[in-house]
Amino acid sequence: MDELMVKKAKKGDKKSFSMLIENIKSEAYRVAYCYLHNQEDSMDSVCDAIEKAYNNLKRLKEPKYFNTWFIRIVINECKQQLRQKQKVICMADELYEVEQKSIDVETKMDIETLLNELPPLERTLIYMKYYLGYTLEEIA
Repeated sequence: MDELMVKKAKKGDKKSFSMLIENIKSEAYRVAYCYLHNQEDSMDSVCDAIEKAYNNLKRLKEPKYFNTWFIRIVINECKQQLRQKQKVICMADELYEVEQKSIDVETKMDIETLLNELPPLERTLIYMKYYLGYTLEEIA
């Protein structure tokens, strides 16, 4: 039955394509989540994979391998997202190093003095955000 739906989808039947995706979407999400460990990123990867699969469905040679083909697209999208995140992290690290170098010793001492006047919880939160680079979601 899936092969018949794939053949219909290849001919342009949108309803068949949506039924195929409906049958595999939970598996695709689980695969994406295993790679990305984040709900929103996983959903983004699956959505991007659906778009790519729809645009390239005519390239699928064997309809019986639709599920495997689609999961492979999901995996490639996850890897792409991981590469993009790695670039952002590297750029953020470089920016952080530049910012740290540009602060003079007196300013650092003033900042440390002010931080020490804060209650321990607030001091820890500021330290995690601005010194360790955690996001607000990670701190929460």
